[in-house]
Amino acid sequence: MSPKFKYKALDSDGKTVRGEIEAVDEQDALDKIKTRNLSVYQLRPVNSKQTFVKRRKKLGYKHIARYIRQMAVLLSAGVTLLEALKSLSRAGSHPALAKASNDIRSDLRAGERFSVALQKHLPMLPPYVPRLAELGEATGQAAKALTDAADRMEFEQTMRSEIKTALSYPIFLSVVGSLITLLLFLFVVPRFGALIGDNRDNLPLVSQWVIGTGTFMRERLYTTLLIIASLVIAVFWAVKNQKLRMGVRTMAEKMPIIGSVLIQAELGNWARTVGSAIDNGSDLISALRLGVDGLRSPRLKRNFDAATTDIRAGRHIDSVFEDYVPDFDPLTIDLIRTGRTSGQFAKMLLFIGSSREQETRESAKRLAAITEPIAILIIAAIVGTVVISIVLAMTSLYDFAL
Repeated sequence: MSPKFKYKALDSDGKTVRGEIEAVDEQDALDKIKTRNLSVYQLRPVNSKQTFVKRRKKLGYKHIARYIRQMAVLLSAGVTLLEALKSLSRAGSHPALAKASNDIRSDLRAGERFSVALQKHLPMLPPYVPRLAELGEATGQAAKALTDAADRMEFEQTMRSEIKTALSYPIFLSVVGSLITLLLFLFVVPRFGALIGDNRDNLPLVSQWVIGTGTFMRERLYTTLLIIASLVIAVFWAVKNQKLRMGVRTMAEKMPIIGSVLIQAELGNWARTVGSAIDNGSDLISALRLGVDGLRSPRLKRNFDAATTDIRAGRHIDSVFEDYVPDFDPLTIDLIRTGRTSGQFAKMLLFIGSSREQETRESAKRLAAITEPIAILIIAAIVGTVVISIVLAMTSLYDFAL
């Protein structure tokens, strides 16, 4: 029997609808409720034990994206911001978000601007979210601004989930293959080394290296395990170190296939962010600055910073990008030029962003599909080398004995 979820939603007339629904998980429940033309702003498991477990989870990107979406839905239905925050504080999606809702509500009552309070109490938000909220305040279209922000965050979450799912099996193969190789060197190879003895001059070079390495690791077992543990800790530290990650990313951008995927993703993010900002009432320079803030690539940051300076000096944006951003293909430059001359610049940027994001998603899937056979080939090559070296060693020993 599938789990049950309680929900609160708004119908087409803006009235609150409550109910229960059976679904495999939260996403399945949301999909089923949406088919009823309802906009969900609260969803929780019926089982209180499940709710407690859920509350204990770490606040993640998906929780924040859903929070912004719920706020946008409530505002779109005509609910005031204070009432929306009050409702979200009782929604029970996550204790940290409930507390943030109350804190933001208190700041608003004290006269603080919504965008400032949002950034203050939810500092983990992407930089474009408070900026779009600020634009929504200025134009009176906070619901639209937050809807655009939620769309952007949900797309990013989808991309991350798809890439993680696609890479999980190759990573699993790599870990299992590494463990098998380690066990071979620690327990299998040393046994053959003991059979062969110290006279290994007549063995093939690859056999000498494999048996020598296995014997060395076995004789210094604790030192080997300590080195392996240190390497694992170093990898985890490197993943957490932002400066080192940026260095790895810079090197990855120069690689043939991976680099293209990373750059196209960056350009798609930039176009979507700038387009959304202009569509919500931002001036061009502020929108460009917001786009630069969302970039991760140091090279692209420098290029767009230099381009912004020239645009501020009065040059046309399409000619500037043609000079400073060679990653834009001629078709993209033409679309930007068309948007400038037709007065549909925001629309063109959103189209460019959507196209780039779709291309990035397809490229990422192809790249992830390639990694699986590559991982299998590498593991097979390592294990095969060990096995062949042992066979060659035993064959050489047998010939020598004759």
